[in-house]
Amino acid sequence: MSTIGTLVNTNMTLQSIKQMQDLANKLQSEVSTGLKSQDYSGLDGNAGKLTNLQSSINQRQGYLDTITTVQQRIQETSNVVQNIETVISQFSQNLPNGAYGTTPIDIQSQAKQILSEVSDLMNSQDGNRYILAGSNVGTPPVDTTGLPNPGTLTTSVSGAPPNGYYTGDGTIAQAKVDTSTTVQYGVLGSNPAFENAIRALNFLANLPAGSPSQTNATDVANVNTATSLIGQSVTGLQAILSNLSFTTAKLNNLQTAHTNALNLTQTSIQNIETVDPATAITQLNQVETNLQASYSTISALSGLSLTNYLKF
Repeated sequence: MSTIGTLVNTNMTLQSIKQMQDLANKLQSEVSTGLKSQDYSGLDGNAGKLTNLQSSINQRQGYLDTITTVQQRIQETSNVVQNIETVISQFSQNLPNGAYGTTPIDIQSQAKQILSEVSDLMNSQDGNRYILAGSNVGTPPVDTTGLPNPGTLTTSVSGAPPNGYYTGDGTIAQAKVDTSTTVQYGVLGSNPAFENAIRALNFLANLPAGSPSQTNATDVANVNTATSLIGQSVTGLQAILSNLSFTTAKLNNLQTAHTNALNLTQTSIQNIETVDPATAITQLNQVETNLQASYSTISALSGLSLTNYLKF
C-alpha cells in the first residue's frame, strides 16, 4: 500500500461522508416537517408543476367563492319574488267578481294596500344592495308615487318616475363561475312579471269611488283586463322562480365539480410536497448506519502512520 493510495481513499471516503451528511440532514428535515423541501428549489423538476397546480387551486377557489356569493344572492332574490308572488296570487283570488263588492273593503282600498306591499317587497335589500335595482344597487328601485292617476291598463309603467315606477337600470347581474361559464342571476324590477301587477293594481286603486259596476260594460272589460294582467304577473313570477331554481341547480353542479377538482389538485400537491414518514425514517436509519461505517473507515485510515506502513 502507498501513502498516495491511502490519501486517495481518505479523500474519497470524506467526500462520501459529506454527501451522506447532506442526505442525512435532508432526511431529518423531511422526518421533522413531513415535507420534501422548504422551498420550490428542492423539488427538482416538480417545481413548475407545483406552480401550475397551485395556480389551478387559486382559480377554482375563486370560482367557488363566487358561486357561494351568487347562491346567497339568488336565495335572497327567490325569497323576495316568492313573497311577491304569494301576495299577488292571494289578491287574484278576489278577481274578477270580488272587484264589484264593497265588503269587507272596496277594490280600490284592496288594490292600494297590495300595491304598497308589493312596492315594499320590491325595495328589499340584501345587506346594502337593493336586490331588484340592476347595477343601481344603492337606490330603491320602486317609487310608485308618480304613477298615473287615473291609472292605465294599456301603457307600460316600467319606466322612470314621474310616469313610471322603476328607478333602477337594465343591467342584469351575472358572474363567471367557470373558465367557459357565465351565469345571469339578477332580476330587474322592470320585469313584466312585476310591471303587469303594478299597472293593474294602480289602475284598480285609482278607480272612481263607487265603481266598478257589473252593469257597466266598460267597467267589466277593464276589470277583466286587470284580472288578466294580474294572472300574467303570477305566471311571470313563477317563471322567474323556476329560472332562479334552474340557475341554482347549475351552480350546485359546478360547485361539486370545482370541489372535486380542487381536492384532486390538493392531493397532487401533497404527493409532490410531502414524504412518507416511514420511508423517510428507514432511509435516514440506513444513511446513519452508512455514516457510522464511513467514520470507522476514516478512523482506520487515520491510524496508518509511516511506522505502520513500513510493517507491510
